[in-house]
Amino acid sequence: MTIPDAFNEIANSFHQDTFLFHNSLDSAIRGSISELTPEQMRIAKDYLDELLSGKYSREQLIDIWSKSPAGSGGFGMPAPAEKFLGLIRAALETSLASRETE
Repeated sequence: MTIPDAFNEIANSFHQDTFLFHNSLDSAIRGSISELTPEQMRIAKDYLDELLSGKYSREQLIDIWSKSPAGSGGFGMPAPAEKFLGLIRAALETSLASRETE
């Protein structure tokens, strides 16, 4: 499975110094999606929908994250993987919904 650039853009925001710039995981997640276009958000959300569909084991999710820019940047997958990825997906949904009402 090919990892979409939009997902890698999000993952690229997570690195070993993430919490020097953000005081919480929620803040880091919001920051990671703040510069995405609505189209990039939809692509990343669709990819996360697929990852969280139940077709992938926790180990597979961790492996996908470790192959992203976040993995090479020293930011491990917060446990549990499904919850962390679900938080990103929820932030994308919220951001997309707020843009639709503008």
